[in-house]
Parts: sequence; C-alpha cells; structure tokens
Amino acid sequence: MSRRGGRSTGRIALRMSLVCGLVGALGGVLLVVLMGPDDRKQWLFGGLMALVVGAFVAFVAWVQGGGIGSRLTDLGLAVSKLGRGGTEVRVRVAGSDEVTALGRAVQYLATDLSAMFGEMEKARGASASMDPAVRELRDKALTAPVGIDGWEVDAAIGNGTRGGLDYVGAQNGIAWVISAEGASAISVVAARMARDEIVRAIEAGANARKALAHANKVLFQRLPRGACAKASLIEVAADGAKLYQAGYRAPLWICRAGDVLELAAEGLALGLDDGPVFEKGLRSEKLEITAGVRLVQTNEAGVRMQDLLDLVRTHSPKHTAAFMSLVLGTIEGGGGADGLREDVLLLTCKRMG
Repeated sequence: MSRRGGRSTGRIALRMSLVCGLVGALGGVLLVVLMGPDDRKQWLFGGLMALVVGAFVAFVAWVQGGGIGSRLTDLGLAVSKLGRGGTEVRVRVAGSDEVTALGRAVQYLATDLSAMFGEMEKARGASASMDPAVRELRDKALTAPVGIDGWEVDAAIGNGTRGGLDYVGAQNGIAWVISAEGASAISVVAARMARDEIVRAIEAGANARKALAHANKVLFQRLPRGACAKASLIEVAADGAKLYQAGYRAPLWICRAGDVLELAAEGLALGLDDGPVFEKGLRSEKLEITAGVRLVQTNEAGVRMQDLLDLVRTHSPKHTAAFMSLVLGTIEGGGGADGLREDVLLLTCKRMG
C-alpha cells in the first residue's frame, strides 16, 4: 500500500481553465452574432476577439484553480499526517472562503489532538520515560550495520528525553528495526527478545520471512498473552528489495529523483499468535530498485516530526554519510536546549551505481 507525497497535480486548474475558457469564447462568439457585423472583416475581428477573451478567461481560471489545488493539496498532506499519528501540523488559513474554513477546522483538530496527547503524557508520568538502565541496555545491544554488497547502509538513533525502545541493525542482506509496543517492563523484555531471536535467525541464514516467523513463535511461547513487539525488515538483493512489517506502523520511504513514495506492508505484531494466523497475514511488498534509489525507515516518532520527511527528500541524493549527518544534525539541532522529546531512529539503504 503506497502513497505518493508531493505537490498539486494541477488537475483542478486544468479543468477550470478549459471550462471557463470555452465558456468565455462561446460568450464572445454569441455577442458577435447578436451585434450582427456588416462584412467579413468585422466577423473575423469579432471571432478573434472572442478567442482572446476565451484565452484570457482560461488564464485567470488557471491561476485561480492552481491556488485552490495547492491549498487542497496542503490540506490533504495535513490530514494524511494526522492519520499517521502526527499532531505538529501547520495549515495555511489566510482568507475567508470555504477552503480556508476547512483548513482552520483541520488546524483546530491538530491542536486539540496535540493538547490531548500532552495531557496523556503527563498522566502517564514516569511510565512514558525510558529508564536510564533500560536505555543503557538498549544502546549496548545495538547492532552496528555491516556492509551489504552493492548498497550503502547506515543507521543511527537520535536520543530524546523520553519514549521508545528501538533496536536497529543490518546483516546478511537484511536491514531491520525492532520496537517495543508500549513502555512497560514486559514491553522492554518483548523488544529485546524479538531483537535477539531475529538476529539469531538471520545469522543462521534465514530470510526475512523465516526470521520473523521464528521470532513470533518464540515470543508467543515465552511471553504472557498480549505482550508483543513490532518489526520492520528490508531484505535487499542485487535486483531489488522486499519489505516485511510485523505490526510496524511507520512506512518505508522510497526516495527517487527528488520524489518520495511511502510504502507499508501488512503483518501482525510479534507474539500475538502461535503461527498460522501470523504467517498468513504477513504480506511483503516487493520493490524494483535502480541505482541511486534510497530506502529510509524511521520510527513512529520520526513520522510525527514535521520536518523529517522534507529533510529526507532534500538530502537523499547525497552520499549516505553526508545524508545521515545532515538529516540527524538538523533534527537534533532543532530540538533546542532541551534536546529531542522522543528517540528518532533513522535506517537507510541506498542502491549503489
């Protein structure tokens, strides 16, 4: 399931331009007929003026339609971001027409959601913050990405003041991200267990699907019912890549020629089912990858950041080392004196030429 991010396609402007231009030209012709010119030259002059009027009306309609289309595109992106869990949404609300009223309503919704989530965070108190010992355990257990033939691979986590338990790594042609569901002690155990079992399966030569199936079975057998972990695995090869996501809600970003395509795969979280339902619901997405295409996986905190997608789009053509430095450096610098609120994870794989 994919969704393309970008600017307005101009379809509204085109339709308005064609319709208004045609109406303007026909109106001009009708006016000439009603005036009843005396000779052929007057008829030709009247027809020419009708075409000029039609072209002018079409141009005005194109400009107006383009403005409306651009504002509707911004609203669509804002609603899409709200649907992905983001609340830091800013919508242009200048003017007093119906589109402005709709934008104002979307902005009010985003503001209300942000306030509600803030109150929920305060209510949860210490449970929403990562314990220093847990963070130290997570940091020491991170697997440093290793080389994958034909690909530039790198990963890093920008540490925030609270939230999230994420593991990231890459080996044997598979790049992976494992996250906890929640912030309880059992969530910490589930994420660490999922990380260990997936790495163990990959090191034994399993592909991404088999590694996920193995981890799911182990978690189901060893954890209390309802405990689970989330994972996103990217299996890369010379001819392309496959995306597997088990309960993971952050899409994969595919960066190509300045454009970004969002891709999400289907699958249950690890540990909720003893196997049959999990394996049946695990559906991969296959990608045809050409040289220069960059794959970027972040976590839910990254998706909620307003500027991250724009940074990824801007810097994706650069070499991976520069890409990671510029994107993470800008994000961390934007956190101010207090730093980031949440851990932001960034995993990238770029097809080399």
